[in-house]
Amino acid sequence: MVTTRVKRQLITNIMNMTQVEKYKELIENIFEQTIDFSNVDIENNCIGALARINDFHIFRNNFIERLKRLREFFRHSEETTKELINTIKSIAQTKGYKWSGPYSELVALDYWIQFTSLRNIKYIDRGNVNDFEDSIAKKIGQQEIDLDISFDLIGTKVYSDVKSLIPTHTELVDQILKNLKSKVSKKDYLIGIDDVYEVDYLRTKEDYVYELQKGTLIAELAKCINAEKRSYKHKLKSGATASFRIAYKEDGGNTILSTMREMEPYKLAIDYKYKVLDYYNKLLLNQPSIITFVINPWFNQELNGMSEFNRTFFRALSRRVFIELAKNDNDMSAYFPELTGKNLKISDVSSNLTGIVFIMDNSILVENDNLYDGYVALNPNAKNKCLDRRDFDVLNWTQGVKAPFIEDFYYDNY
Repeated sequence: MVTTRVKRQLITNIMNMTQVEKYKELIENIFEQTIDFSNVDIENNCIGALARINDFHIFRNNFIERLKRLREFFRHSEETTKELINTIKSIAQTKGYKWSGPYSELVALDYWIQFTSLRNIKYIDRGNVNDFEDSIAKKIGQQEIDLDISFDLIGTKVYSDVKSLIPTHTELVDQILKNLKSKVSKKDYLIGIDDVYEVDYLRTKEDYVYELQKGTLIAELAKCINAEKRSYKHKLKSGATASFRIAYKEDGGNTILSTMREMEPYKLAIDYKYKVLDYYNKLLLNQPSIITFVINPWFNQELNGMSEFNRTFFRALSRRVFIELAKNDNDMSAYFPELTGKNLKISDVSSNLTGIVFIMDNSILVENDNLYDGYVALNPNAKNKCLDRRDFDVLNWTQGVKAPFIEDFYYDNY
């Protein structure tokens, strides 16, 4: 009877644990140490999936194995292990899409450590701008620079900052819809943006940031929901139209909402080309610096798997950044007001971006060792350090690891 009571109490305790508490238990078992969290009541998609063992067992197993690999790889560095744990912790201390940032750093780091021919992999590489490699950060007056990863190719050290590739329009519209919830009394509705094709990064960002600040779109959507309207079209600041569809729960049934999203890879590349400029302060002036984008369907529903669409998009986007923007001598302050007076041109940013790496994270559904698909695009016009596919040939030397597709635009630079 005592044993039965203990088992029942254990089950009850597990059921009462928050997502953060379950996550805390998971990573403490891996790192074999106590790890404290300041807030145990946060919820997000990532730790929510990890808490639901039966529903997302593939993702959970892949996540655990990823952390074990990282723990083992950096086991001799107390400093790096501490950085790792802090990054892992931050996944469970952010709401909305924000967990994607630290999660993407872990994915990228796990990706690079699997190539045994790489040397001196470091996480995180940071410093005072006066002591670090010469950088755009120093040029514009920043005091510190931090880059997520550095590693040595044959004779060349490469620095990389890691970002989660989230569609800007999706992120901002979701913020609007989140704010909408507090403005309506109804709870049994679904709402989504419909007929999306034009997603120019600069225009979309300006339009929806303006709407978040002004609140007109949110107020109008609230009126529609309270009146149980099925659709709404809103004229944005730029003159573009945002269309929304709304569905309500039917008696005895589920709430179902269908929206349309049309995409074309070359058009998407045009829309995204200025997004890469956001990371201008992560680039070095004399050493190779790359931006690594991680894509996961939970924070990017536009791109799934290494499809032909994705490869076309990655190539088209990279070529526009490396070749088209290299000829753009407009001042960056035209698009980034905080850079007024810094004398930084778009072409300066383009020419100090050695490459872009895209990593498709397949760990939600894939059970084998090939969790990642990689695409490495190298800038033929890089002034800090121009690398080509031969520099990255070392990535083909590791058996059992899927080498990335490498594009250096050597014969396509015009």
